[in-house]
Amino acid sequence: MNDHQTWKQVLEIIKQYEYPVVVVSATANTTRKLIEAANLAAENNLEKAHVIAESIKSRHLDLVHRFLHENPHPKKNLIKESCEKKLNEKTGLLNKLLTYTDKVGELTPQMKDAIASIGEQISSYLLAQCGLATDQLTQFVDARKIIKTDDSYGKANPNFGLISQRINSLETIMDGGFTPVIGGFYGEANDGTITTLGFEGSDYSASLIGGALHAQAIEIWTDVSGVYTSDPRYISKAQPIAELSYYDATEMAFFGSKVLHPSTLKPAQERNIPVWVKNMFKPEDAGTKIVRDAHHNRKALAISFKDDIVLLTVSAYETIMGFNFLTKVFNVLESYRLAVDAVNTTEASVTIALKKPEHLNEITRSFIEIGTVEVEKQKGLISIIGCNFSSSKDFISEIFSTIQNVDLDMISFTKEKNILNIAVPKNDLIATAESIHNQLFG
Repeated sequence: MNDHQTWKQVLEIIKQYEYPVVVVSATANTTRKLIEAANLAAENNLEKAHVIAESIKSRHLDLVHRFLHENPHPKKNLIKESCEKKLNEKTGLLNKLLTYTDKVGELTPQMKDAIASIGEQISSYLLAQCGLATDQLTQFVDARKIIKTDDSYGKANPNFGLISQRINSLETIMDGGFTPVIGGFYGEANDGTITTLGFEGSDYSASLIGGALHAQAIEIWTDVSGVYTSDPRYISKAQPIAELSYYDATEMAFFGSKVLHPSTLKPAQERNIPVWVKNMFKPEDAGTKIVRDAHHNRKALAISFKDDIVLLTVSAYETIMGFNFLTKVFNVLESYRLAVDAVNTTEASVTIALKKPEHLNEITRSFIEIGTVEVEKQKGLISIIGCNFSSSKDFISEIFSTIQNVDLDMISFTKEKNILNIAVPKNDLIATAESIHNQLFG
């Protein structure tokens, strides 16, 4: 959501439902600005960090004032005062956190989560207040009361048992005729500290709440009309997919699709709750329905891609071979909690494709204890999901013949999952993905 007119559109959508629970993300660019301020504070640029904090406050104040101006209400002044009070409170908290970060000289994962979550804390409260100005019984609920997690800051794991226990408070609100409005993305660890669920975590929050409530459906309202055959921002001929299985949608998210958080569908799948991805600006569009079983007869289902990939090739020393070598390699990956996008293995070497990690040099040194290490940076990974080829000959004619002039750094195919991964130079990523897409879907 990026302005007062978008909020009006969201509230119009909410009106369509009898017993909705609303989970919202931060306003556009707010989380990015919060992280920028946090990094500035850690670099002893506290004054610049405070300027960003004030700009966030001013932008939200302007949003509320514009909304209330276009949607006059008898309680307009009370709503305005409530919003201003909350913004002053959250800006004060943000400035305290930034000052602390400046004082200690580093941005800890715990502090980063506390700062990053402020966007959703603000947007959920303000939207609930603006809902009152349209005569909707919207009520703000702090996500920390519902979303309980472990303390894995930055990518916290939900405590499903505690969430199920806490969900009763939402049901009580709904029974009273009110619509709960909750900030996505963040939750609370056992010690009371704020945690976040990771990129696109608001979708995950919605699914966690929908699953705990045994909802009839979970709807993700975004700025595109569903899940596409590829990213429509880069692939001009990308097409919306009418129906997907939970499995295929999860694989697409894991391999780079920006529409969903990779874990979003797990709570829905466990309860067999359909998930819809729809466009808030074009609510009449069909969107994408995600269910347990969905079949297609196309050559492939979709193409996802990631940039800034690193290829690490570890070749075993003569004293470390076989299963012992592979065990040591994967122990290193586990110790750094690295998610591997694709892997090729032999008895004596492993090539791993993964998103460039923060501590690459440190990780490389850990692998040197096992074998020689070759690091290739500036790579991109293309993942063709739902491959439906009957033979390797079809692969060659349909895919590789279209990209024969591109340097292929790694090829990995999993027949059971029907996923083909291709690593290419980062500069060739988009053009290569578009060539393959046009061949398969054009």
